[in-house]
Amino acid sequence: MEPSTNNSTLTLARTAALILLAVVGTTALLGGASLIIDPSGESMDLTLDGLTGTIFHDYRAPGIILFLAIGVLSSSVAILTLGNFKNYPILVFNQGVILTGWILAQIYLLPETHYMQAVYSIFGVMLMLLGSYLMMKKNRQNTIY
Repeated sequence: MEPSTNNSTLTLARTAALILLAVVGTTALLGGASLIIDPSGESMDLTLDGLTGTIFHDYRAPGIILFLAIGVLSSSVAILTLGNFKNYPILVFNQGVILTGWILAQIYLLPETHYMQAVYSIFGVMLMLLGSYLMMKKNRQNTIY
């Protein structure tokens, strides 16, 4: 492949990661804030019965986790990726792991599933794949032949 083709695929992968991180970060900040403000979950059409069998009595703690671990971290990784931070590919990968872990924990702990869990699981796997691809491409660019 020509260097220009390598750069265009690198730019495309980086842009895709940025879009995913921005969507995930924004929705997690809004959803997490909503659960913190209204721990009953009613404002998001959730019932406390949805937490049956978990350690949670309301949605405040899950809201804080969602806000920080998914919202703040995804937004931070998006900013670092936008700024072309040296190690952003590993951060993209790690955020995919965190997001996927969050969704798997929901599926395991909660009695009901929702189609959005599948959507965000796909986002998490895509972030892991994009992060891996970006790491490979950046390492290849830094290698002297």
